[in-house]
Amino acid sequence: MAANTKQADDGERSIERRTLLQALSGATAVGLAGCSGGGGDGGDGGSSSGSGGDLGERVSTIQMEYWSDYGGFTTTQEQMAPTISQGIEALGTGVDIVPKDLGTNTGQQANDENRANNISFTWWVPAADRLDPQELLNNMRLDWAGANGQANTSNYADCEYTRLLVEQTNAETPEEREEGMNETIAYMSEDCAIDNLCPVANIGAWRTDLVDIDGIGTGGLARSNAEWLFKSELTDGDELIVGIDPIATETTNWMTHTASMPEAMWQHMIHSPIHKYNEDFEIVELLGSVDVVSGQEVVVELFDDATFTNGDPVTAQDVKFTFEQILRGGDAGAYPGAAPIPYDAIEAVDEQTMRFTFTEPYIPFAQTSLMRWGILHQESFEEAGAVESPGDATFETPIVSSGPLEVTSIQQGQRILTEPHDGHPEYEVAQPVIFNAYRNEESMINALGAGEAHVAVEISPPNATRVNEEVDNATAEFTGTHTSYNLQYICHTAPCKFTEFRKAVGASVNRDQLVNTAFDGRVEPDMFPTYISENHPRFPPEDMLYEHPDSSGDVEAARAMLEEEGWGWDGDGNLHYPPDADLDPLWPEGEVPSAEDFPCIDELGLDP
Repeated sequence: MAANTKQADDGERSIERRTLLQALSGATAVGLAGCSGGGGDGGDGGSSSGSGGDLGERVSTIQMEYWSDYGGFTTTQEQMAPTISQGIEALGTGVDIVPKDLGTNTGQQANDENRANNISFTWWVPAADRLDPQELLNNMRLDWAGANGQANTSNYADCEYTRLLVEQTNAETPEEREEGMNETIAYMSEDCAIDNLCPVANIGAWRTDLVDIDGIGTGGLARSNAEWLFKSELTDGDELIVGIDPIATETTNWMTHTASMPEAMWQHMIHSPIHKYNEDFEIVELLGSVDVVSGQEVVVELFDDATFTNGDPVTAQDVKFTFEQILRGGDAGAYPGAAPIPYDAIEAVDEQTMRFTFTEPYIPFAQTSLMRWGILHQESFEEAGAVESPGDATFETPIVSSGPLEVTSIQQGQRILTEPHDGHPEYEVAQPVIFNAYRNEESMINALGAGEAHVAVEISPPNATRVNEEVDNATAEFTGTHTSYNLQYICHTAPCKFTEFRKAVGASVNRDQLVNTAFDGRVEPDMFPTYISENHPRFPPEDMLYEHPDSSGDVEAARAMLEEEGWGWDGDGNLHYPPDADLDPLWPEGEVPSAEDFPCIDELGLDP
């Protein structure tokens, strides 16, 4: 996992955020005193109001972590968090809202190192390769749960879900795969394994007097859509300055990023994959053509004029090395985005021809992994030590890349300087680009207003409004997307190990209030626990899915769900487990799910 270095002032801001949000959630608890308790640890506190008259152990204060270092997205999460807390508190338990930088949160959850956390309040970058939701569905597979560094940060472990996932992954036809994918998502929905709140919105701003912006399209003004960077031109000045959060600048070993926006910047703006989606989600060939021969074979033919930034041709051997290196990094737990792929062979047939074959059908490959990863310069990676230790590699500038930009200098934590590369087959960038890091969104917007930044990406809705109303010669654009803000329940420990508790939390959230507060009502609430937004082109038929009862939150229905399963409340309104509830974790801390408890590990040939 990539480590995010936090400065002292960031720690102070985190404390301030935590204090503010706890105060807000505490205020909502007071307002709901008639129907909820104060939460926290303690004794029974009175007689039961649940079914059966007996009470089990009291439910401790819920800890909900959110990502504290992600620019405008963090601002949006901080606006949403009190509304989420209000719903949970109405169930009869306290909520502790904890800011944590993304690398720490995801690293701890992927290695099962933080069992104090019950819910991670997260969101997913609307990268174009997620128009096939395979990556997101993989994140819930059983063999990725536990202390293994894999991306199942929910620690969701369910044999039937994993069986459905594997079956759709290996479907022989697109039609069979679509049917299987719908069944997989429907199972996740019914189990409420992860909860949707509302779509992610890509929001960016630019100085209309300094730059002509093009290439926004459906993808939005965000780093997940590289097209605007390549298709926009300065009208004043010599270098295009793009305001970003610091994460992308903190390491030269970009393959280790846990955050997808920084990774997308490196993989698609600085490097190039073989092909990808453009701003309108149409496939564009970048370094070569792709022929899906069958569900078990994909052939890539590289273009004659595809070169790296140092002038070396991009060869089939580089492509072969790239995907073998991804395997090495994935096996080492260093590359969080490395998906399990049933390769039979990765072959360089000749100087320009690559063949990927699979031991079983793997239809997702061409539009997921082949689109996600920029092609690597083999010699540079070997010199950096990435083969022996993928997680510890360091690269000297200039960094040899396969995309339309070459990194000429990095001031870690501050900025990345790039120059156009004139040997790219598809794109020719009009000017040098500086990715300038701002420690907070306020600083970024101030820099935009002062003309010190030309573009500000991934800003929050309030700052988009501020730009449009207060900043001269600037405009902001808002694009709803196919991924969601989620409540990522930690599913192997109580209370979120219980499906009815997850459903009750999901039912309690006033999504209408949430989107009005954070998005000025410009997105619609997501009511189905599906991981992907209802805007997603592969969203299943609604009649297959579990749906929460009311977008304005239905605490009464949520409490009824709990009561039906034997949960109860004491005289002070504090929530208690059923008397016979098994509160033990599904596996010991520091371990992984066992085949004894999950027989499908052996049946499906999984390797957790």
